[in-house]
Amino acid sequence: MYRIETITEDSQSVVFDCRPNEDVISAAFRNNVILLSSCREGGCATCKAECLDGRYDLKKCSVQALPSDEEEAGMILLCRTFPQSDLVISLPYTHDRISFGQVQSNWTSEIMLCQQVSSNVVRLVLNCLDPISGTSVAMPFLPGQYVDIEIPGTPLRRSFSMASLPGMVDMEFFIRLLPDGRFSCHLMRKAAVGQRLSLRGPAGGFMLRDKGPPRPYCFVAGGTGLSPVLSMVRHLKTAGDRQPVLLLFGVTHRHELFCQDELRHLAEDMPNLSVDVSVMCPDGAWPGAGGTVVDLLRRHLAEADVKPEIYLCGPPAMIDRAVITALDSDIKKENIYFEKFFPS
Repeated sequence: MYRIETITEDSQSVVFDCRPNEDVISAAFRNNVILLSSCREGGCATCKAECLDGRYDLKKCSVQALPSDEEEAGMILLCRTFPQSDLVISLPYTHDRISFGQVQSNWTSEIMLCQQVSSNVVRLVLNCLDPISGTSVAMPFLPGQYVDIEIPGTPLRRSFSMASLPGMVDMEFFIRLLPDGRFSCHLMRKAAVGQRLSLRGPAGGFMLRDKGPPRPYCFVAGGTGLSPVLSMVRHLKTAGDRQPVLLLFGVTHRHELFCQDELRHLAEDMPNLSVDVSVMCPDGAWPGAGGTVVDLLRRHLAEADVKPEIYLCGPPAMIDRAVITALDSDIKKENIYFEKFFPS
């Protein structure tokens, strides 16, 4: 065992052990420490950090996620880092973005609904089952978190965020269909009501934060990034939160839109909620805003009297642009939270 010390931006330390044949993210997970991560395969930069001290073996990863000059400077992807000694690692986020708690890995679920709701999105509803009794049970999670779903007949898992509220036995997901994607192909060709799926989780550090004085919420979702955002907004409604809530949702083409009725009903039931939807490449039938969801964000921030707390979820390029837009609008870095969605 090696000693892994992680130091956050606010100078707090989290220590756990790691085996030589174990990556840092998995070791933290085993110790009930949930560090920020996404693809777990070296394809994104969500778990990027800096190694301050120690020796390690960095397995193959995407050059887009970790350019060679950054690697030479000591930057690493924690999901591809295997220690060869004790390590000291600097994390590029604050301590409150780390989650702590035991993760149950032997959940079973049953498909209740698998329905295509747009040209590239499937709505999947799973009934979670107790692993011992087989009866319906609510998986405990925080709005914004995700689970890993196993592709039947394979050892492969894919991560998807819940759109539903905690405490419900039926969990709702909105899943993007990828050309030739393993899980996408299963959903389109083999998934059926009653089929059992194995789940692992919950996990993830993308969740509502409660720090400092109350401030308005601004949620920005691109494509199926709407899924965890829906869970968060539904939670605010249930909790009776009275802070202003702005939900911005964007897609590339009108035929990719989904959940429009749900968003309309939410806005009708929540007097403090405003919803704005954009289509980047609108056709003549689209009555709403054109351009990207980041364009929407820029316009709303320019008109805002009070700087909001911003939650971003969707494609990496969208999030990168949204973060720059928010910083340019004098939003503090510590008030920006995000989750990047990467294809496997």
